[in-house]
Amino acid sequence: MVIPIPKPGKDCSIPSNPRPIALTSCLCKSMERIINKRLVYFLENNLLTPFQCGFRQGRSTLDHLVRMETIIRNALTASQHLVAVFFDLEKAYDTTWKYGIMKDLHDMGLRGNLPVFIKNFLNDRTFQVRLGTTLSNIHSQEMGAPQGSVLSVTLFSIKINSIVSCLQNGVDCSLYVDDFLICYRSSYMPAIERQLQTCLNKLQAWADSNGFKFSETKTVCMHFCKMRRLHCDPELFLKGTLIPVVPQTKFLGVIFDKKLTFIPHLKELKKKCQKALNILKVVGHFDWGADLKTLLALYRSIVRSKLDYGSIVYGSARRSYRSILDPIHNQALRICLGAYRTSPAHSLYVEANEPPLELRRTKLALQYALKLRSDPSSPAYDCVFNPSCEALYEGTNHIPPFGLFYKFHLEELGINFDNIIQSRFPKFSPWLFKPPHIDTSLAAEKKGLVNPALLRQKFLELRDRLYKNRLAIFTDGSKAGDKVAAGAIVAGHFLVRRLPDKASVYSAELTAITMAIEFIVDSSKVCFIIYSDSLSCLQSLEGHHMKNPLLQNVIQLYMMATSQGKDIVFCWVPSHVGILGNETADFAAKSALNLEVSHMQVPYTDFKACIKPYIYQEWQTFWDACPNVKLYEIQPTLGEWKHAHRRSRHEEVVLARLRIGHTRLTHSYLLKREPQPRCNHCNNVLTVKHILIDCRHLRTVRSGFYTAVSLKTLFEKVDPIKVIQFLKAINIYHNI
Repeated sequence: MVIPIPKPGKDCSIPSNPRPIALTSCLCKSMERIINKRLVYFLENNLLTPFQCGFRQGRSTLDHLVRMETIIRNALTASQHLVAVFFDLEKAYDTTWKYGIMKDLHDMGLRGNLPVFIKNFLNDRTFQVRLGTTLSNIHSQEMGAPQGSVLSVTLFSIKINSIVSCLQNGVDCSLYVDDFLICYRSSYMPAIERQLQTCLNKLQAWADSNGFKFSETKTVCMHFCKMRRLHCDPELFLKGTLIPVVPQTKFLGVIFDKKLTFIPHLKELKKKCQKALNILKVVGHFDWGADLKTLLALYRSIVRSKLDYGSIVYGSARRSYRSILDPIHNQALRICLGAYRTSPAHSLYVEANEPPLELRRTKLALQYALKLRSDPSSPAYDCVFNPSCEALYEGTNHIPPFGLFYKFHLEELGINFDNIIQSRFPKFSPWLFKPPHIDTSLAAEKKGLVNPALLRQKFLELRDRLYKNRLAIFTDGSKAGDKVAAGAIVAGHFLVRRLPDKASVYSAELTAITMAIEFIVDSSKVCFIIYSDSLSCLQSLEGHHMKNPLLQNVIQLYMMATSQGKDIVFCWVPSHVGILGNETADFAAKSALNLEVSHMQVPYTDFKACIKPYIYQEWQTFWDACPNVKLYEIQPTLGEWKHAHRRSRHEEVVLARLRIGHTRLTHSYLLKREPQPRCNHCNNVLTVKHILIDCRHLRTVRSGFYTAVSLKTLFEKVDPIKVIQFLKAINIYHNI
């Protein structure tokens, strides 16, 4: 069933303009997911080109955006021309050659029932268009991968996989599903034209033989260079038609211009965010609007998400260009807080506990770099970690690419990237893994609500009743500061291992279980039980998410042990309740903290926890440089104010304005261009501090609600409702 959805800015009366959204059977989708999981596992064994980043685990559009930005920056810095051709496939899914898919699967070595299922899946399909309550006639789909199908994306990736075989030496490419580009850099335009035209001829021949068609109107060319003297643009032809040269184009959601300033992208992004801000304005009314928590969540989902996408790429633009987006961030936080219009931007960041965009971009860049380090096969890996043109940027004012732009922060983060384990697909077939028997009966009640003696008694009863004849192995992980270690105890023997610094306790627990199973594999006994106090690790063994490489090692060892006839049971035990084996394993893990670090690696996700403290430290340093801001006196240390969230939206607004120090009563004169107001009683300058703390005339009224010697003490120790009541008592609550 096909539902036509109008594309923005398109004439809906033209049948080819609406986007066809296909709805298929939910039961069929479930079956497709099963098939797709096995097919992807087969294809990921080096059968798909590394340039394909679409719908692949651990890959994203950022890989190509970072790589493209690096290639262009290097060419511009070396005073070279770079010409890129951005291709558009006409109705890519609808024109995919069914027989070609089956042929490519056969050439890849796929045999058995899976290709038979795919063949039957593609044949004899029908579709019907629904517009409102009107249905069209039923038509047969003679060609193309079915729209809306889970399996279609993978089948299309198979069919387009061979497109990279058309590349010449020195020609770079990017491929994300059907978004494809080629580029070449040189100091001589004729050399670029010759190389790219040869590629274009091969690509056209490839398209003709595989049933695809390049759009002659949407395929464009861009000429990147910084030369000011007169020079010609390239002349490239696709099927005899001259490819138009454009000054800018959108690639994977980011607008690239010929000098790579990102100004067009920043302006377009600002327009989109300004439209999204209208939603915040509607629901953020000072009297009846949503609360602060809801508004911040709304901002992060509909505005900040737009600012985040591609920020690690356009973040390398000049600071003056990047500042175009700062008013969006400031205005959104001002709406969420209800802050007065004259409030300093840095106070908005601290009060909302939302870092500046500059630090937000740094945080996202560091997270991406950690993830990229775990995947050396990514097309962006060498650009970031093995830059070839680093010497070009030394002693110059040229903007460095992503890998060099954030190199300082990567070094300051203090993470040894050699300790990051490579992400990979499991070496075993996931569908052949039978989850082990895991006993979590002792977790039926919360440990904090049960007497430790009772938990020990229940453990002894469980052990004697079910597991008395099994060899017991207790495992545990420990962390003190940055030091992390794992320990296991079996028959009086200690098995210990020190993990790389800053690893997670979860990795330590998995390592302890790994050591236990390694012991089982080498043991002559048959029946074992592994006691662990990590419920999350045991639940991971029950689940089907196997992205963690350490978890994959545990499962692989478990399958090896069971293939030898070993019988292994896992059991959760509560920690620190006096169970002898668990306490001994805990002692073993803690004693291993002083050992030398073993030669092992851990997942990149373990080090993500280091990024937030680093960003907050950078932010705190910047905040310490703003001592004259009124909020600094109240909150010199970053963090969320514990009384920030109130049931009344009006109360939230009033308290935020009081803390920031800018209110309608005290600062409206700046907008009206009037003299600064003074207290009617003592003729001092009217400020928030004067009203809440200093004014002697209000001392008697104030003492009936609170006593405080400073604003910091007031907002830390006094109930905010007392402050609200005081403002109402002196009749200025509605003037704040």
